[in-house]
Amino acid sequence: MLGLLVTAAGFLVGAICTGAVILGGTVAALSLGNPGTVPAPDPRAAPIAPGTSVLSPDSRSAAEAAAASCPGLDWTLLAAGVLVDPPLASGLASASTILCRATDRPGTLMRLLPGPSEGQVALVLSHALDVDQELGVVAATAITFAATNLGAPYRWGGTGPGGFDCSGLTLQAYKAAGVALPRVAQDQFDTGPGVPPGAPWQPGDLIFFGSGPGGVSHVGLYIGGGDMIDAPYTGAFVRIDATPTAPGTAFGADVVVGATRP
Repeated sequence: MLGLLVTAAGFLVGAICTGAVILGGTVAALSLGNPGTVPAPDPRAAPIAPGTSVLSPDSRSAAEAAAASCPGLDWTLLAAGVLVDPPLASGLASASTILCRATDRPGTLMRLLPGPSEGQVALVLSHALDVDQELGVVAATAITFAATNLGAPYRWGGTGPGGFDCSGLTLQAYKAAGVALPRVAQDQFDTGPGVPPGAPWQPGDLIFFGSGPGGVSHVGLYIGGGDMIDAPYTGAFVRIDATPTAPGTAFGADVVVGATRP
């Protein structure tokens, strides 16, 4: 799904994140919207239950039924659209018809939503739902924060608004979901909990890179399908990058160290 918008454009050079240098990764084309617009979580809000699915059975059934009227229309586009713009639920049949006639369905979905930030979040959530149809609320909230900040500049030591480094982005993404993480990538990796060896990664997992378990230098937020959102290096922006999905795989001059599931 997101592959319709994400294109490989080359290798990163001199990538810097929380005090370490990395090389590698591919450049993604999706960097839209208004960075830094996600409100801080309300401290009065009830804690988020980690096992709660972001989609109710009724919402998923309605999206699937509406999409079924159009051959090849992915129900996750409609479901993600409703997640970021609940009023769309009352017009799913009309939205399905509009998307069915469109040659650029992701672009058309973006035009159906209130603004570019909402559109890019919907596309990223659609991508994640395509991988994990039971996407949990905690993961979806973290992904939504990161997706809303696509296009924000990399800033050494940045935790937003207005700029992030790699671990600053993941820190704030999970803070929005009610989960406290340490500040730097190495400590985030050490905190875990780790994804068991051989287990598939899920959207919302944190992916770590470096020379090894004691030399973590970079972290990204996995959104499924071999893609992550990260803040890569000075002069770049928060963006979607392709990532290897097996520990030990080369990532430029470093390797994939592993993944955690906060």
